[in-house]
Amino acid sequence: MTFRHAIQITRGLGIRYIWIDALCIVQNDHDDWAREAAKMRTVYSDAFLTIAAASASDGTGGCFHSRDGGKEYPYAGQRGSVTNIYIRLPVDHSFFDALSAGVQAHKSVQHYPLATRKWIFQERMLSRRVLYFTRYELAWECRTETACECDGADCLATPHNSGYTLAKPKSSFPNTALSVPGTHDMAAKAAFLERWAILAEEYSSRSLSYPTDALIALSGVARAFDTAGLGTYFAGMWEFALPLQLAWRTVYDPELETQGPLPGYTAPSWSWVSSRTLVTYPRFKGPDDLARRLQYCCAEIISITSKPATADAFGHVLEHESILEFSAPALQTTITGLDHGLSLQDWPHQVFDCDSNANPTHLVGKQVWIACLGRRRPEEENWQQDTSGCCVVLHEVGGGFCKRMGLLLPWADQERVFSGAVEEAPRRTFRVI
Repeated sequence: MTFRHAIQITRGLGIRYIWIDALCIVQNDHDDWAREAAKMRTVYSDAFLTIAAASASDGTGGCFHSRDGGKEYPYAGQRGSVTNIYIRLPVDHSFFDALSAGVQAHKSVQHYPLATRKWIFQERMLSRRVLYFTRYELAWECRTETACECDGADCLATPHNSGYTLAKPKSSFPNTALSVPGTHDMAAKAAFLERWAILAEEYSSRSLSYPTDALIALSGVARAFDTAGLGTYFAGMWEFALPLQLAWRTVYDPELETQGPLPGYTAPSWSWVSSRTLVTYPRFKGPDDLARRLQYCCAEIISITSKPATADAFGHVLEHESILEFSAPALQTTITGLDHGLSLQDWPHQVFDCDSNANPTHLVGKQVWIACLGRRRPEEENWQQDTSGCCVVLHEVGGGFCKRMGLLLPWADQERVFSGAVEEAPRRTFRVI
């Protein structure tokens, strides 16, 4: 049904060709799928228009829906004449909530499964224009405008509220990544990293039928950033200012608490793409802020490899061949219990957020390394919101390798003592997979 409706729409617009992934990619052929997945950036960014069946959960849902008509009421005038008044019912705008408000909105909005998917987020970002067929009306999104039939879209998010960049990401990023290709100064890099941070957070709030597609479903957007001067791309991270990007953290989601580990290999543990829940990514408030953070950074990248599993350099990577080697001041301690996070021996007031949303009771008693990413900036009043003083928590897995377990932000009355102890600890080299 959805394919038939899409063809009707295409013909009605006078467009000669249509591309439908389920028809143009050979199904159950992994090699063909891998080749075509690597072309997603050009497919969607070069298309005249992308048609989105926003209310359909699969190919049978269709684009068109019956909608409630207006109400008609008789009205008696002052001179006794009777006429009719037509009233349009309020339009449900929960579709825009699903697009803009992240994972929390996705849980409450059941009518728009399209907005919850990682693949769709990439297609939305890469497309020049998207025409959404929602349950109640048509909606439009391009690189300069978001609109709907009832003219209610503009009031949903403005540059003065927190939802602006999420509700209107295409107008926030007019050319997806680049305004001035080839500009590599600090201001441009800070701007591109800020855009990447917003995209990473939005992407992480969506789901996949096959978690192993996480890097593949992001590859088209990553390609759009490739000429931004951020260096080589490594499994969701960029070479430039990489030690700062390691300070990503997960947002606890109780609905995922009882779920076990992801099936298959998703991404190396040092990458935010390995998380199965919403993440927050380090933000940079302009070139001066970025320069200060780099100045206070105490982690040093020695080498990094991320071997692609296919010919797509931005797609899935091979397990055990994606290795981050870095050095940092580090101390070893033991996880002693659970108290709003995982608490540490000798530092009972210091807890860290575990990257895994699964119940981490099995980690109690495990020895871990606390590696300092950035020295504490005493002049920073709100330092807990950036990379100042934060530490990555690692555990050894054998063979000279470690995996990331979480991120620790020092706090409470022991904060200064703890930060000082970590910063002054001997420097150690880690190989993280």
